[in-house]
Amino acid sequence: MVCETQILSYDYLVVAFGADKMKHKGVENTLSICGKPEISLAIRDGLDQLIEKGSGKIAVGFGGNPKDKSAVRGGPAFELIFNIHNLLKKKKLRQNFELTFFAPMEQPGTRMGQNALPMLNKLFDRYHIEKRFGKKITGFEPNSIVFEDESKLNADLILFIPASAGHRVLQSSDLPLSDAGFIRIDNFCQVHGYSEVYAIGDIAAMEGPEWIAKQGHVAELMGRNAAFNILETEKGSEKRKGYQESLNILCVMDTGDGAAFVFRNDKKSFLIPMPIVGHWMKKGWGTYSKLTKVGKFLRLPGM
Repeated sequence: MVCETQILSYDYLVVAFGADKMKHKGVENTLSICGKPEISLAIRDGLDQLIEKGSGKIAVGFGGNPKDKSAVRGGPAFELIFNIHNLLKKKKLRQNFELTFFAPMEQPGTRMGQNALPMLNKLFDRYHIEKRFGKKITGFEPNSIVFEDESKLNADLILFIPASAGHRVLQSSDLPLSDAGFIRIDNFCQVHGYSEVYAIGDIAAMEGPEWIAKQGHVAELMGRNAAFNILETEKGSEKRKGYQESLNILCVMDTGDGAAFVFRNDKKSFLIPMPIVGHWMKKGWGTYSKLTKVGKFLRLPGM
């Protein structure tokens, strides 16, 4: 886990740690698409091995943090299992595989809005993906997930995204922490009790509606706001920008043969299906994002 800090004007500290993954017994036997980049190659190799074998059981899921419901990564898990389905379908092997999606919530995906749930269920049914919802995950064993009622879900390949908690480095600090270990901040990303310390991104304890989630675009917004607020403070200005008024869920959920545009804020929520073209739009966004972050392409205003 990398700890990143940046000093602005030599008088302010902006903390942008990553978050720690919640621990599950035996979780080292699983692979996570939200782990190190090298793990993506292991996932590829695992899929290739099963495809070469011609059959198998694949389970994809994500966990939750009951102490902070924003510390969850569910979207990539949905995308992954839908893409696996379409990959197997293209190879004319789908009928030989059993796909199962698992999560401890009764209705995973609720934070995307009520309009998203019917579509998710339709996709699960259409793609013949089994569901294992509403059971707490107590651990992992080789080739199986263990639930609180001692039942197990067997699979040849398990892909799991743990929920996150505050970075372990913070436990020995004197910074104010939430029950989940995240740094408590105000609307302007300023750490409670510290006039010259700001926290942004996954490490911050976000406050807002029940449906909020730690997404990348929100972290970027918090970073811009923190920089703005520091500069205005230096000028002696009272101008400030808060992150809470701009909180939203925003994603293009790739399904492998299309996508769905999902948006939610405190006023509205909607989901727009984008058959075929949505898949290529998501791939295009990935290329654009990569090129702009390494300075090879101009970043468009607001994007």
